[in-house]
Amino acid sequence: MKAYNETLLLNEYAQKMAKKWHTERLLSTEQLAEVVQSHAQVPYNPNVFIKIGLFLFGYICFMFGGGFVFMIMGEGGGFAFTALLYGLGVTFLLLRLIKRKQLHFAGVDNALIYGIIGATMPLIFELYDALKINEIWVGVLFCLPVLVVVVYSFGEPLVALGAFLSGMFILASILMKNPIGKALLPFALMIYAAAFFVVTRNMSQKSSTFYWKLAIYWVNTAALVLFYAAGNYFVVRELNAELNGLGSPSPEVAFAGLFWVFSILIPMLYLYGGFRWRNRTLLLLGLLGIVATILTVRYYHAMLAIEWVLILVGVVAAVSAFALIRSLKTPKFGFIYATEKDNDERFAIEMVVISQMTKNSQSAENGVEFGGGDFAGGGAEDKY
Repeated sequence: MKAYNETLLLNEYAQKMAKKWHTERLLSTEQLAEVVQSHAQVPYNPNVFIKIGLFLFGYICFMFGGGFVFMIMGEGGGFAFTALLYGLGVTFLLLRLIKRKQLHFAGVDNALIYGIIGATMPLIFELYDALKINEIWVGVLFCLPVLVVVVYSFGEPLVALGAFLSGMFILASILMKNPIGKALLPFALMIYAAAFFVVTRNMSQKSSTFYWKLAIYWVNTAALVLFYAAGNYFVVRELNAELNGLGSPSPEVAFAGLFWVFSILIPMLYLYGGFRWRNRTLLLLGLLGIVATILTVRYYHAMLAIEWVLILVGVVAAVSAFALIRSLKTPKFGFIYATEKDNDERFAIEMVVISQMTKNSQSAENGVEFGGGDFAGGGAEDKY
């Protein structure tokens, strides 16, 4: 069951895109007002400082409520059972609060979501102890269904990231049980990350997954980071020494040449994907990957003092930025360095979308009818 009202989320997204197009002079003030009026109902979304305050307030209320419940009930029914009942009660109250106050990641609901997850942990820990299991990854496996259910119901991005990292931990723990598994660990993690990237990318291109947009984006970005880290020479070599107790300096690893290729090639692939798909996240990660690769080379093959390396990198970055700015004054590969201006073709396309969004007959059952593209073609997933 989806805890949040998806129609409100779609309305919020429609208003956001309409305001963006208004600032780009693609919509008139009258058209903007029409869109806002047609999609007037939006979730409560305070600024970041109020969110922090509401989060702390929700956390304190959850802890005091838990203390009060345990003071009343005691541990006669068992600590884990009492905690589970309290978590179920808070879940019911949270669903009512979301419905009445029209919340969506306003801070207080995030705090209660984390608290509900925590309330289920004592029962899982007791089950873990009762089965006399000594493997930590099995306990994480017991927790994973709870995280998946919460992600499906609430679409909470941090919980989705926790589920992704839990899966990574389970896979790594199983492989580290024998020497062959340890040798294959980097490749297995790269496959794991690649699989999640493909799945989340395909999901992000479907309008039916709009509800989980933010969670999908977080996991997609984490998969990209993991894919590079698992193939980076420095990470592989130093973790190999740490896991096998080989001390410092770390010895050379098997397939060293292959990991050097990964360290250089993966950032290039990210940059290519960023240009190919107009994806800011890939461009940023590609640039950061290049920096990490340069630092990796510098760590094992120090040819210059670090001060000179920093100066050279700064000079190259400045010259590259200047060259790109001058070069992109005329369009190249779909990119241009210029202030956005009105474009008749783009204006016509956007008007088709607006005409879909401003239909008079809209109901909560039918939701908002968007046009084509990723999440209604509004440039989600950092595409532009």
